[in-house]
Amino acid sequence: MNRGANGNDWIERLNALGADRQRSFLLVDFETEKVRLWGAEELAASEELKFEFSTGLRPSNYHYPGDLLCGARYTEEASYRRAFEIVQAGLRRGDSFLTNLTFPTEVELSASLSDIYASAAAPYRILLKDEFVCFSPETFVRIDRVGKISSNPMKGTAEDSESGRHHLMTSQKEIAEHATIVDLIRNDLSQVARRVRVSNYRYLERIETPRGGLLQTSSKIEGQLSPDWRSQLGNIIARLLPAGSISGAPKPATLDIIRAAEGRKRGYYCGIGLYFDGEAVDSCVLIRFISQEKGLYYFWAGGGITARSKWAEEYAELKAKVRIPLFRTGNG
Repeated sequence: MNRGANGNDWIERLNALGADRQRSFLLVDFETEKVRLWGAEELAASEELKFEFSTGLRPSNYHYPGDLLCGARYTEEASYRRAFEIVQAGLRRGDSFLTNLTFPTEVELSASLSDIYASAAAPYRILLKDEFVCFSPETFVRIDRVGKISSNPMKGTAEDSESGRHHLMTSQKEIAEHATIVDLIRNDLSQVARRVRVSNYRYLERIETPRGGLLQTSSKIEGQLSPDWRSQLGNIIARLLPAGSISGAPKPATLDIIRAAEGRKRGYYCGIGLYFDGEAVDSCVLIRFISQEKGLYYFWAGGGITARSKWAEEYAELKAKVRIPLFRTGNG
């Protein structure tokens, strides 16, 4: 099964693949309606899927073609404000403490999705032929060989400058947003693991792009799974979906707000990609994402909205994220 799994079939199959310690790859869309799962033989034969989870290493077929984005038609301010107000109404009612609001931006590219896959500098790169390319910086969960599970939610983005760094580290809105997500992820991991703790809180990471760097704040949360975790891998992942960093808190009511504000399905954007090598698991949140639809390309981006958010600042952050990170020339 590697296309459009229905219901919870994928959960049981991933449990079986985990128990057999069989290499496998999982794609889950945000709505969990188009789940795809490849076992070892299907991975070996697949011509539609490419992925490289290299934790930041240079792509093996690296080249530097310059900025691959040559145009963007951003969502109009009025459309963004309408969606923003729907989110704010939910926050004022107390339905949510934090809601992630996203939009697709139609973009013009100077290269193919395959070229972007080959050139993007990111710890997680995925290409699904004629559908999307993803160059994600964000871990969903990692599980090591002895069952330690960890997550590194990213929340908070700014231009890499002195003012941007100061904003990230001192803004009460950014501080509160990050704390909410860390608490949500800690609670999520507590559903499947014991001894859950925050081992590194709110550290800065830099993302390089042709139009300058971006700063993001991350934290690390970890816990311990039971010794038979591999045979329960599908159940574990299903309990954690959707990723808290790209939905919000509390999840059920926040997802209702997202549907009302966005008015469209996200599809694989904000879903997850997961690789099981037979012993350990690495997975990512499908952000920094370009989809191909009827000959057009869309760069999907968004951000967390709280009661303290201002629409103009959030709109500017959304636009700032529409860029492709590439290694600088001369990096070796």
